[in-house]
Amino acid sequence: MSFDAQREKVMEIASAILEEGTVGSVIGYKAGGIEGMRIPYIFEKPVDAEALCWDQRCAPNLSTYAYEKRDKRVGIIAKPCDARGIALYIAEDQLAREDVFIIGVDCEGMIDADGEKLPGCAECNDKKPPIFDVRVESNSLDEEYCDEDGKGSQASDFDKFQQEIEKCILCYSCRQACPGCYCPVCFMERGVPNWQPKEPGAGAKMTYHLGRAMHLSGRCVECGACERVCASGVDVRYLIKETTGFVSELYGFRAGFDPDADPVLASYNIADREIGFMGGEENE
Repeated sequence: MSFDAQREKVMEIASAILEEGTVGSVIGYKAGGIEGMRIPYIFEKPVDAEALCWDQRCAPNLSTYAYEKRDKRVGIIAKPCDARGIALYIAEDQLAREDVFIIGVDCEGMIDADGEKLPGCAECNDKKPPIFDVRVESNSLDEEYCDEDGKGSQASDFDKFQQEIEKCILCYSCRQACPGCYCPVCFMERGVPNWQPKEPGAGAKMTYHLGRAMHLSGRCVECGACERVCASGVDVRYLIKETTGFVSELYGFRAGFDPDADPVLASYNIADREIGFMGGEENE
C-alpha cells in the first residue's frame, strides 16, 4: 500500500471513529511545517479528516500529545516509534490503554527536505507498530537496517563527546521533544541540589546530557526526535543508543513493545545478570 493509499485508509478510519463517537478527537498531521515537515494536528469533526497528511515528512512523534489528559478517549495516528511511546506511557502507568485508540501505520522511515533519512529512521528496523487497535499496512517496506545492535561506534570517544556538547546551548529542546521526558520538573530544574547552571558551561552540559542518557536507559523508544529538533546540530544520541543497546543485550528488553511489561530497570529478578564495575560478569 502506497503512502497515498495509506492516507486514504487513515482518513476513512479517523472519520469513522469520530462519526461513531468512539473518540472525541484524533491526533494526526497536517501540512504547514517548515521545509515541508508536517505538523501535529488535532481534529474533532469527521470532515476535518480531509486535511490530514500522511507521507515521509510526518516526523514528529505524536505520543507526547496522547499523554495529555482529556475528558474523552482520543484517537492517534501512530508510526512504530509513536506506538512505542504510547506503550511506554502505559507500562509506566502514565496512560490507560482504554483511553487511546491507536491507528497504527506501517512506516518506511521519515526523510528531510533533501530526501535523506532522519535521525532514528536511518537505523530503524521496526517498520510495523507494536500495538494498535487497527493497523494500516504497507506492502513496500524497506527492510534495510544500518545499525542492528543500536550502539554507536564512537560511544566511548570522549573527544567526540566534548566536541558535540560544545555546540549545545542548553535550550532543552531535546528534552521537550522526547516521549520519555515527561517529568513535571526536570532534574536540571530542581532546587535541591541546584543543578540549574548560571551559564551553559561544559560541566553543566555534561551533567545534563549524561543525566538524560541515564534516565532514558531502558526507556528510549528510538524515535530520534531529540536529534531532529536540536537547533545546534548536537549529535549526542549515540550515548542513549549505547545505553539502549546495553540494556537490550543484558536483559533482552527494548522499551515500547509490550505495554504490560514492567520497565526493566524498575523491577528486579533474581535471575538477572550482574555486570561488574569494570565490565564482565560478577562471580565468574
